[in-house]
Amino acid sequence: MDTLNLRIFQLKKMRNLTLLFVLVFLFKTTSAQKLNPLPTAIQKIANTDVFPKNAASNYVFKDGNSNASPSVIKVLSNTNNQPVFEVEVIKALSSHYGVQLSWKNSSSIKKGDVLLARFMMKAIYAKQESGDGEVNFYVQDGKNFEKSIMLALGAGPEWKEYNIPFIAQQDLPLGSATICLSFGALAQKIQLKDITVLNFAKSIKKVELPETKFTYTGRDNNALWRKEALNRIDEIRKTPILIKVVDKNGNPIQGAKVSINMVKSDFMFGTEVNADLLCQDNPQVDIYKSKITQLFNTVTIGNGLKWGQWIDSKRRDCTKEAIDWISAKNLNLRGHNLVWPGKKFTPTEFKTKTSFVDGLNDSITNHIKNIANYTKGKVVAWDVVNEMVHEKDYFNVMPRTNVADWYKLAKQIDPNAQLFLNEYGMLNSVSSPATIKTFIALIEELKSYGAPIDAVGIQGHVGRQPRDPVSVLTDLDVMANVNLPIQITEFDINMPDEELQADYTRDFLIACFSHPAVTGFTMWGFWQGSHWKPDAAMFRKDWSPKPNAKVWEDLVTKQWVTNEEKATSGNGEITTTVFNGNYKITLKLEGKTQKISFSHFDKINKEVTIIAEN
Repeated sequence: MDTLNLRIFQLKKMRNLTLLFVLVFLFKTTSAQKLNPLPTAIQKIANTDVFPKNAASNYVFKDGNSNASPSVIKVLSNTNNQPVFEVEVIKALSSHYGVQLSWKNSSSIKKGDVLLARFMMKAIYAKQESGDGEVNFYVQDGKNFEKSIMLALGAGPEWKEYNIPFIAQQDLPLGSATICLSFGALAQKIQLKDITVLNFAKSIKKVELPETKFTYTGRDNNALWRKEALNRIDEIRKTPILIKVVDKNGNPIQGAKVSINMVKSDFMFGTEVNADLLCQDNPQVDIYKSKITQLFNTVTIGNGLKWGQWIDSKRRDCTKEAIDWISAKNLNLRGHNLVWPGKKFTPTEFKTKTSFVDGLNDSITNHIKNIANYTKGKVVAWDVVNEMVHEKDYFNVMPRTNVADWYKLAKQIDPNAQLFLNEYGMLNSVSSPATIKTFIALIEELKSYGAPIDAVGIQGHVGRQPRDPVSVLTDLDVMANVNLPIQITEFDINMPDEELQADYTRDFLIACFSHPAVTGFTMWGFWQGSHWKPDAAMFRKDWSPKPNAKVWEDLVTKQWVTNEEKATSGNGEITTTVFNGNYKITLKLEGKTQKISFSHFDKINKEVTIIAEN
């Protein structure tokens, strides 16, 4: 059994008891198919349900989509003969308000009344990387649209109970309020049931009512899985080293001061960057660049290396300038991506019937030759194919065996670049194991065609319902069965709850860093001023750090870095344990300073001898 597989076997064995507990807990908490009863004390308080009893027929459905791709509302029945509302948005709109399901209040509401909305919801599918559906719940005046509550919710693949307490902001006579859910932000299919909106008038305080808070198992400060993971990090990411200081005759020198400072970690701690920003010169960009060099050793240009931007000469020139800056700062550059096999990601000039059907493979081949020859020696890796599990348009017009040719061509041009297959929908929900199974089958298929795949990329986009870390580690165990290095290539967690966001960033990062198959972790952006999902950023637009920024900085630049100074013993030696990476060693002896670069301390290179110049 090789070292990697031995470590993974040991990791599985260590986690058996923890995993069993979590699985039992998850079964208890996710198997519920209906609303839980309210606490007895709350049940005793008089209340009125202002949600209409004839909701199955007395609703309003508004769809802003065109006739070509209309959204669909269905009213189904469950085993209790209660309505299940199913809304399918075929095409996302520019606003979540574009698709709405609403009802009128069946009883009057007074300003200051305390209400509790309750319902069950799940996502059948949601077309975004996290797999989470996105639904907004709000109650508003039907005339002036003043809202008493407005809340963005995430919906996962299993039924989940939602409890939303709120206070009426105005008088709402019978039939004047609308109880609304909006769905237009995503192409998705959502189911809802057991909807109720209880009005307790002034008989209870809002804080006394139950409220759904998103969290995850294993978040508590003393979680066993985290203790095990941190111990594992010390085992697999650190190396005991020996430094000897001798004179020119080989005699040991006692009392020499030696500073050991990490220059660059072996592990790729990365971020997505905006090439357009890197080409600019202004105070905001200066801060942007400084954060990159302070917090990361690896970058991925988010868009500049994609096919459509690369063939635009102006954008290409900017990307080349960005690459030069990245190289000057000694940052690893991941190439993203050579082929994204969806028609919507294809440059316009290649979408015509003739070029797409007859000439597409030739166009892809020429593109790979062009860009890979330019980036040769500049990138450490390429996402050769992106999201092939989900994007299949190309393979309606060409055989999948062509993918192997793309990998072979990329390897021929740049043999030193690590070639990835990159995909989403893993490590982030209960449906992750199914996607992993499909992804592994795809990898094996492509390898059977001769594709030289060097590593796998798991994007890691997380929604409002994070997957517990023990399950993440189990998913990684399964993924590691392909015997290829794994990197998290596009991590973000998109939610307004900054404390939950920070805690999960910490735990997801610890889990991944503790797994022996994982070699890198890239954040998909870090600044709200340049982020595809602003709530997921680590820094606000004014550059004030969010809690998740502090988590990243503490782990990546402090806890997982070695910087120390020691004096040699009587035999001229220093023994210590350091994180694997490249180091600068500084020797101070008799008022003189001598600096040595050492690449690198790891399980093989763990001894260095310094010959003092004086």
